[in-house]
Amino acid sequence: MRIPRTWVISEPDDTATVTAADRQALRVLTLLLFGEVFLQRLAVPVGAAQVPVMLPVVLLGTAVLLLHRGLEVNVGRTRAYLVAMAACTGSALVAFSRDLPDNSLTSLLLLVVTYAPFCFGLHAATSSALLPRILDRFSLMTVALAGLGVAQFGLQLVGWRYSDLLADVVPHNLLMRNFNTSYPVRYGSALYKANGFVCLEPSFCSQFLAVGLVVSMLRDAAWWRLLLLVVAVLVTVSGTGVVLLGAALLLLAVHKGLRFAVTALAGIALVVTVVSFTPAAGIFTARATEASAHGSSGSLRFVEPYTRTFDRLGGDPTTVLFGAGPGWSDRDAQRFRHGTGKPLNYAMLPKLVLEYGLVGGGCFLFLVGPAFVRGSPSFVLSGAMLVFYTVLSSSLLNPVVVYLGLLLLTWYSRDANGLHDRDDRRVAGSPPRQARQCLPVGRT
Repeated sequence: MRIPRTWVISEPDDTATVTAADRQALRVLTLLLFGEVFLQRLAVPVGAAQVPVMLPVVLLGTAVLLLHRGLEVNVGRTRAYLVAMAACTGSALVAFSRDLPDNSLTSLLLLVVTYAPFCFGLHAATSSALLPRILDRFSLMTVALAGLGVAQFGLQLVGWRYSDLLADVVPHNLLMRNFNTSYPVRYGSALYKANGFVCLEPSFCSQFLAVGLVVSMLRDAAWWRLLLLVVAVLVTVSGTGVVLLGAALLLLAVHKGLRFAVTALAGIALVVTVVSFTPAAGIFTARATEASAHGSSGSLRFVEPYTRTFDRLGGDPTTVLFGAGPGWSDRDAQRFRHGTGKPLNYAMLPKLVLEYGLVGGGCFLFLVGPAFVRGSPSFVLSGAMLVFYTVLSSSLLNPVVVYLGLLLLTWYSRDANGLHDRDDRRVAGSPPRQARQCLPVGRT
């Protein structure tokens, strides 16, 4: 992919030609992003199970945009989707035919439904017009989330006893279960990590804030916004947001060169120095080394899912090729939690390979990889979202994670083999819309 000449996603020049259809699409996209940030803990009860509320919300939003011609079919991604779903279904049928335990047809159906919106994309002209605006709105939303997180943590420091305020007002059956929403900074502490009240976990809050910080940098936001987001990432006391920021800063250093790299390192050194003089220094030091400790949060996220995947696949070539079946990792995580009381976090990659093997998993990667990269308006944003999606979260079937990349990146990609630069929504007799480009668009 060709690296754009500028790392900042700038405003298009022809702002006056934004159509009524563009404004309608912007409203729908804004509502969907608002749900991603502030409604991620809500669930729709389905019998004894739950469906994250963002799944039906995004599917409904997709239908509305299609109805009003804000979206159109992306031919390339639709082909990749059909191949990926066929391969995953074939792998699942092999697992079902072998009568392997802990399989779930519901998990397979959820995979098919969750990724259906990846078949679509915004019209090219609409994409160029709306991308800067939707990024600004997401940046503002994460700044609001940062304010909630800092207030939540700061109030505890001055004597407020932590309480899950959202759980106090929302019925229990409408909140997502099996997430560590309220979590002390260390075992036995009365001080709880910040999740902004609305995030599934402090780690999710940390990751959303980190994505917001990356977007704010790409949009050249005010310095105070960046500072507030940095402070908010720290009060989540979660290393996942820091990992995501590290990946984004590395990409920015590649793009901007040695001067930016030196400046970034100086800024990081300043933050580390300030934190080292606070009581939080010991907490962050312990978090930095915990991945090597069995049963720690870092190990449960970055080590044990991979070792358990290797152990499960290692002795059986058929399982290596076709996987242990859809839903297997979820059942394994439940058994682990019941036995140890600790959450085992299968990220996207180990879950995909464990459940669908090299055949289904490999074909699936040909859908999601290009969806995050091909025709991307910013390789920095693409890299950050790939780290967020593939490594940091239990994301394969989590709409909160899956759809953030869709709403910030995939629907705006300009793919020569997918969408076309046409705008059939112009009224008769109106002048053609000028080409609108935020920055040069990379192609593979």
